[in-house]
Amino acid sequence: MIQIQEHDKVQEVDVQNEMFEHLSLVSWTKPNEKDSWGYYASFKIGAEWIDDHRALVVTTKSRMENIDFLGMFMTCFTSDLALESFSKIYTIDLDSPAIEAPSLRNVMSLLMIVHFIGVVGRIKSLKRGYVNYSENLKKVKGRINVLKNERLNIAAKRYDHIYCDYDEYTADIPENRLIKKALLFSRQFVNLSSQSYSSQTRLKQMINRAVAMFEQVSDDVEIRDVRQIRANKLFKEYREAIRLAKLILRHFDYSISKMSGKEATVTPFTIDMSLLYEHYVYGLLHAAYGNEIKYQASSLTGKPDFLYLHEGGQAILDTKYIPKFEKSTLDTYIVRQLSGYSRDLGILHQLGYTNLDEGSPIPPVPCVIIYPKEGSGASNPFIGAEPCELYDKVAGLLHFYKICVPLPSIGKN
Repeated sequence: MIQIQEHDKVQEVDVQNEMFEHLSLVSWTKPNEKDSWGYYASFKIGAEWIDDHRALVVTTKSRMENIDFLGMFMTCFTSDLALESFSKIYTIDLDSPAIEAPSLRNVMSLLMIVHFIGVVGRIKSLKRGYVNYSENLKKVKGRINVLKNERLNIAAKRYDHIYCDYDEYTADIPENRLIKKALLFSRQFVNLSSQSYSSQTRLKQMINRAVAMFEQVSDDVEIRDVRQIRANKLFKEYREAIRLAKLILRHFDYSISKMSGKEATVTPFTIDMSLLYEHYVYGLLHAAYGNEIKYQASSLTGKPDFLYLHEGGQAILDTKYIPKFEKSTLDTYIVRQLSGYSRDLGILHQLGYTNLDEGSPIPPVPCVIIYPKEGSGASNPFIGAEPCELYDKVAGLLHFYKICVPLPSIGKN
């Protein structure tokens, strides 16, 4: 196994090799002029197979066991982003063998569970449908199954029973049973987790509320039936919940007994930390400013992560998952990117500058880089403060600022 950290080079390989070309975690590049060419990790962490015998594991720069991934995942789901948006953060390969990676233990499981619980929490009411039942009853219900009734009742002289087939309109349908099963798996995993996360209690409460909503639903789902269960395309939350329920059951190999939380192996997966950090920051901004934050507004020059639309305090905010900004200046390409946003008429119109033409002065819109800090606890710095109160001016640039939003850490507030 080869294990490296984000942005590190795979030292074992000095020339391009086709075995590395299919990997998602590294690419053949030369990050800086002073660097040599090679396979470098970028903003993704995870584990994947290089070939049939060797695996590659990429971890974060800071110590993996200190980052409160659960807190990050939970914060992502406090916002109003579409369900499909969160799905882009990670990939998982359930068809490949597990990889030994103790440093990544439980990360993928927690991400899928939080995603699943967040989706189920958006289901307003349970879908209902007709389910066929066959029972030996004392009263006729539906239609009599003549063959079974003769064999089970008439031949045995049980004249007080009638074997019937009937349909019942109920919430106990296959789709709900599948979701209920995955909820029980999720609850078991969280209860058995050996790590203590700050958001663990809140996650347990969310799971319990979801299980209570499915109280009248059975969890009787046969493995062979799971693939057959489909959701109506009109029910967006159900479609995503069913997809994730299937992932969770397959991830744990349909067995609650395999959830000890002590396994050193992980299912091959990748997590885009840059996109996760972007969603995490949006969760914080949305909690503080609500509809005054617009996510990825379309424009000619691209899509800035966030626009702050407060009258008299407008700003362009962009996340960069690059901790070095705490001690260094901004890279030139970042300055050019945000400068382009601040001159884009489409963006300026959305910020409230509507009467602009070729001869108009350029509005002094603040361009703000939001970056993380390693090894720190984290609360929401935006609660009770305007963004401008958190600005750290970038030397040598006009209307350019930085805001540090630390990554949450286990055992810290």
